[in-house]
Amino acid sequence: MSFLRKNKTFIKYIFSAGSSFVLDLGLFTLFNYVFGIFLGYESIIVATIIARILSSLYNFMINSKYVFKQYSKGMFIKYYILVVIQMLVSSLLVYFINKYLIDTFAVIIKLVVDIILFIMNYFIQKGVVFK
Repeated sequence: MSFLRKNKTFIKYIFSAGSSFVLDLGLFTLFNYVFGIFLGYESIIVATIIARILSSLYNFMINSKYVFKQYSKGMFIKYYILVVIQMLVSSLLVYFINKYLIDTFAVIIKLVVDIILFIMNYFIQKGVVFK
């Protein structure tokens, strides 16, 4: 069995997550700019929430239709519980690591944390959400 055939679902998941990340970052940039005119620094929070909601809707549709090829209302609820948990874990880990362990560029820490969460999310989505 070839590597591609054996890991087909994971490879699709990589493309799904990657395109969702690009969408999330693009939407964050747009909303942060638009809301920044009125809200100042608070626009970061608003932009993050709106971008994550929209990119996660896109990600759920892609994962349910093309990656795992399953859908139910229960899967949708489990997925969004995972999204909220992932947002909390990511933000808290980046904050604490940056503040208490390694005082460096937060984006680098976020990248490492989110890569670890990306791998964990694949197994959680495959084994729990889209089971």
